[in-house]
Amino acid sequence: MRVLLLANVPTPYNLPLIELVRSQSGWDFEVCFISSSNEAVGWADEDKPLPENDGMSIIDRRLPRLNRLLGSHAAAATALLATLKNNRPDYLILYGYTQLPQMLAIFWAVLTGTPFAIMGDANIYADCATGLRRIIKRFWLRKVTRRAAALIAVGTANRLFWESYGALPEQLFDLRYPVDNDYFAREAVAQKAAADELRDRMGLAGSVIFLFVGRLIERKRIDLLIEAVKSLPGKPLGLVIVGSGEECEKLEQLAAGDERIVFAGITSYRELPRYYALADVLVLPARHEPWGLVINEAIGFRARRHRSPALRRGCRSGWKR
Repeated sequence: MRVLLLANVPTPYNLPLIELVRSQSGWDFEVCFISSSNEAVGWADEDKPLPENDGMSIIDRRLPRLNRLLGSHAAAATALLATLKNNRPDYLILYGYTQLPQMLAIFWAVLTGTPFAIMGDANIYADCATGLRRIIKRFWLRKVTRRAAALIAVGTANRLFWESYGALPEQLFDLRYPVDNDYFAREAVAQKAAADELRDRMGLAGSVIFLFVGRLIERKRIDLLIEAVKSLPGKPLGLVIVGSGEECEKLEQLAAGDERIVFAGITSYRELPRYYALADVLVLPARHEPWGLVINEAIGFRARRHRSPALRRGCRSGWKR
């Protein structure tokens, strides 16, 4: 069976899973990434893998002139249309449904009668569009849901999202976001000395260290962490914030004057394990989160996790006050 997967960008998270599927599925499996980069991702530039091999490609690069003139999505959509016409896949797997290449793939699948699956991280609790935007969104998603052969749910809130647009039980399949657990388990041991050195360099030796990893954007609510630390002056604790984003300057101003709060900046995927190794507690205070992969990563280091009850369902891990 010829299967085409359309994903946004290659990431340290999706590539191992893609390679596993390619090696074990027995499919004639082609992978098309829309682009090589995305300003919203949380790892450093040198960590963005750029696969260019048989059956795996970054399609906005195929038409560089069109890319320059009309942008990445126009170039990717045009290149994708040529791929669909030439290769005629038997099944499509699409990550997302709102970008031009994804919408084109859905229209092509409907017109040709090709079954397709949709995967995304939409969250019912963040589904708050209003007015005309809400009307258009509901119309589009109800059409997509009705036509899809499968809807891949990455979590409880994502499943509820699809159900709110009419998904039937037989359409829904659960697939949680994975991380390379073996890698993080190995690094838990390998990075201990480096983590101890980093703790000393930050001036946090002997302190209980709380860690945040992610983009510094408003919905992540890092301000709550900073305010919590500042409300406990003189206590032997520290807050290490790993990541960058539009809220960085505002958060640095909020933290000013408290040396226990450290902004580590954006870090590479390879360097991330040492931060997990130095932490005592990982905190994910976001207002809503499609799926907090940092929790999966921290589990490899046996750090305590403080996060949403939705991520604790069916297990005994985590702790509460």
